[in-house]
Amino acid sequence: MHLQHAALFTTIDKCVRARHHCFVAECDRNPARAEWSICIRPTEENIRILDLYACKYIRLSLDEVDGICAGNTVASKLAERIDLELRQLSDIVPD
Repeated sequence: MHLQHAALFTTIDKCVRARHHCFVAECDRNPARAEWSICIRPTEENIRILDLYACKYIRLSLDEVDGICAGNTVASKLAERIDLELRQLSDIVPD
């Protein structure tokens, strides 16, 4: 696994596990579209979801990915976007 891929995967995974009881199932680069596609699914601890195979795909620009990998953190603006996109999968209401 490429180092950037690993850093992106683990950073997003930590974020969505802590904030939404979800996990990163797939993390793929799409060079033709200059973006990454992240598939997020609910964990078994997620009491809101009846379908554990439900998922949500989030697309990240290369600039967003570079920012995540540089600091091993998700910027607040991106975290807000992820919160909005995962509201149907999440059983946690962010502060």
